[in-house]
Amino acid sequence: VACGHHSCAIPPPFRNQEARVIDTMKTTTIASLALNIVLAAVVLVALLGRTQQHEQDVGMMMVRAPAATGLAAPCTGSRTAVNFHRRFKFQPRRKPDPPRKWSMKVGDKVKVISGGDKGKESEITRVYRKSGYVLVKDVNLKTKHQRPQGEDETGAIIQIEHPIHHSNVKVTERSVYTKPVAAVATE
Repeated sequence: VACGHHSCAIPPPFRNQEARVIDTMKTTTIASLALNIVLAAVVLVALLGRTQQHEQDVGMMMVRAPAATGLAAPCTGSRTAVNFHRRFKFQPRRKPDPPRKWSMKVGDKVKVISGGDKGKESEITRVYRKSGYVLVKDVNLKTKHQRPQGEDETGAIIQIEHPIHHSNVKVTERSVYTKPVAAVATE
């Protein structure tokens, strides 16, 4: 007898089958939801672990001020402060780019064409081929505070020549420098 109701219109065997399908769908949905939550938790833990490792690496490279970020500084003990300089200590200031044809030799007269000592003329005392720098007499002087070596000595402020890049000097007069030949013993 059909009463017009939806539940009454379906015969009893089909009603049980529909209930089983709905129950199966509910359990499948709950299981997949639980699986998704577990997977999300695993991914989150993996990302947090990677982020913490990255922050430790970044903490070695640069020290951030806590006030600037609003967070605690990523310093991991004294290791960060101790090893901070090691990342920058051996990096050259300019990329080593020695010219293929090196025209400058020890003893050449050169003129400084750029920098603080522009216009000075002097001679080359040492050549650093690998880095592309030359040491020029009385050019690029830096002051050094020297500590006393012995008990009777006093400290001093001395001036030392520092190397200058080869592109900042121009050769004005070439020297007739020849490499010293080892004396051959004659019998």
